[in-house]
Amino acid sequence: MNYTIEKRIFSIYQNPLTASNLIIAHESGNPNNVGKNSLENEVSYMQRNWQNAFVSHWVGGGGKIIQIANTGKVQWGVGPKANGYAYAQVELARTNSRSIFEQDYKAYVWLLQKLALEADIPCTLNSGASVHDKGIKTHFWVSKTVGGTNHTDPDGYLASWGVSQARFRQDIEAGLSALPPLTSAPGTFLLHRVVKGETLWGLSRKYGTTPATLKLLNQLSGNLILIGQQLKVRQY
Repeated sequence: MNYTIEKRIFSIYQNPLTASNLIIAHESGNPNNVGKNSLENEVSYMQRNWQNAFVSHWVGGGGKIIQIANTGKVQWGVGPKANGYAYAQVELARTNSRSIFEQDYKAYVWLLQKLALEADIPCTLNSGASVHDKGIKTHFWVSKTVGGTNHTDPDGYLASWGVSQARFRQDIEAGLSALPPLTSAPGTFLLHRVVKGETLWGLSRKYGTTPATLKLLNQLSGNLILIGQQLKVRQY
C-alpha cells in the first residue's frame, strides 16, 4: 500500500548533514494529546516551537503523513550527537483508538522503510553501535548507544498497543503482518504484585524495561504505585 505525503514544509534554515546514515523513529510522548485532532495539534505545536525541536515527518490521524521539514538536512529531534547523521526523523502522534493506532502504525512503518530506501539506508532496526552504522534507529537506541539525549520513545507507546520491539523489528525488516491482539487480552503480559519498598524505577530495572513503559502499560498518570497493586511488566 502507498500513502500520500502531505507537504507543509516550515520556512526554516536547515544545516547540511555530516552524513545520511540514520532514519530516526520517534513518538510524541504526549499522553495529554490523544484525541481525533492529535496529529494537527502536534504539527501546529512544532511549527510554533521549532526553535526547540523539529523533525521531518509526522504520522497520525488514521494513517496520515505530513512532512514539515526537508530530508537530507539537519533536523533537531534526537540530540546533538545524532542529529547530523539523520536523513529523516519521523514522529508518531498518539491516539486512544485501537483502529486509529493500527492505521497509524502501518503508515509509520511504511514511511520509515520508504525513507530508508530513498537514502540508500538498510531497513534494519537498532543494529550497530554508533551513528556510522547505517539503519533505522529508535530514539531510545540513540539514548542508550550514542548519548546526548535521554528519551525512550517509541518503545513504551508501541508496547502499550501490543507491539514489542521484536515485533517492530520484524515489521521493519521483513514487512508488516497482522497486528497482535489488544494488550489487555488475557495471558499477554507477565504480571507483578507490588510489595513494600518497590518503585517503578526498581521494577523497570528488574524486568529490563523503563518507568515510562510501565506507566504506559498500566495507564499510570504518575510514579506512585501501591502495595498489593498488580502491574503489567513484560509482554509474552
